[in-house]
Amino acid sequence: MTARAFVPAFIVAAVLALAAAALPAAAQAKFIGGVIPDGPAGANFHVVRLPAMSEDLPYGGGRVLHTNLTHPIFWAPAGSGLTFDPGYESLIDTFLTDVAADSHKTNNTFSLTGQYHDSKGPAAYDSTYAGAVVDTDPLPPNGCTEPGLTGPGWTVCLTDAQIQAEIEQVVADNHLPTTGGNVYFMITPDGFGSCTGGGPSGCALGGSADGYCGYHSETSNRILYAVIPYNAVPLHCRSDNPRPNASTADPTLSTISHEQMEMITDPDGNAWVDGEGNEAADLCLTSFGPIIGGRGDAGWNESINGGHFYLQELWSNAGNACEPRAKPDALSFGAVHDPGRARMVAFTARGSDPQGRLVSFNWSFGDGVAAVGRRVSHMYALPGPYRVMLRATDNWGNWAYSGRTIRLKPRVASP
Repeated sequence: MTARAFVPAFIVAAVLALAAAALPAAAQAKFIGGVIPDGPAGANFHVVRLPAMSEDLPYGGGRVLHTNLTHPIFWAPAGSGLTFDPGYESLIDTFLTDVAADSHKTNNTFSLTGQYHDSKGPAAYDSTYAGAVVDTDPLPPNGCTEPGLTGPGWTVCLTDAQIQAEIEQVVADNHLPTTGGNVYFMITPDGFGSCTGGGPSGCALGGSADGYCGYHSETSNRILYAVIPYNAVPLHCRSDNPRPNASTADPTLSTISHEQMEMITDPDGNAWVDGEGNEAADLCLTSFGPIIGGRGDAGWNESINGGHFYLQELWSNAGNACEPRAKPDALSFGAVHDPGRARMVAFTARGSDPQGRLVSFNWSFGDGVAAVGRRVSHMYALPGPYRVMLRATDNWGNWAYSGRTIRLKPRVASP
């Protein structure tokens, strides 16, 4: 029987309690979710496993994001001496660009988000990369203290309230959007610590008891954001997982994908979340799926827009398991020429979705004309070859394609 991993309830409860206790009422985030507990590589990280038969993630009635625009903020404060490793920012840029480019495809873990929905539709894999902001604002005074024994020994430490304030300042200074599906990632370099409150508990890379590798929340002005600390510290945040890009940003990408998928499926902490505070990515913290390319420390388990990444899986209610990607839809179509009208062709879509149903069909007839429907007909103006394309959309918002060339011969005059 398939089993799943989940964040122990005491970790979620501890982080939530720390956040509530540490922040003044006016600055408190609505919730802190998607907490990725600090710990070594997935194979060594302690998890609790439950039978899968009773494991469907319940719906609490809240909203999901039907599209999302991603905004990384790279904060390297002026005068602090804190900088990003060479290539760190560019790999994250590449990753978010690749994720956006493959929107609606079923070739990676983001394609599973569409099974989670609200009354307006699915949390579809429909991402746009809005570009990065390089933040050089100086550091405010430390608001917290990182743990000395279990953490990496960072001396800079800001609270969640301080990070919220910086995000809102960056958004205002750059006239960035905050409504709809805009999500922000506050990404910090090596040496930049943070805690949900004053510390030394509930801190970035603060040890497996209550430390974290990332979390998501929203500011007092309802800006959706995730805190993404530097993950590539030995013995922390599964940093000895494979690095297909040979970069210290590789471990961070799995944290970013975790938080992005949960901001899509549970932005306000009241949509797809269980009674213990676990969201869809929390349930698969140590499930990374099979290697599909590369070897050893250079292996990858996800190929996105040609890029190679090593990412955790997402919980699928449809599969009752952690999965690396949605199952692809089957799609084809038939074309029948009307014998009485040589350039009239009737088209019929044929297809199925192994995890749902196909809900719409969009045709392009190769001559600049389009149509919608499972069965359509089209009259061509001229004979010749035409490349006909069909795109089907399933109820998760994922797409499948089928194409073929049809040839229309000139009408032969009667003798």
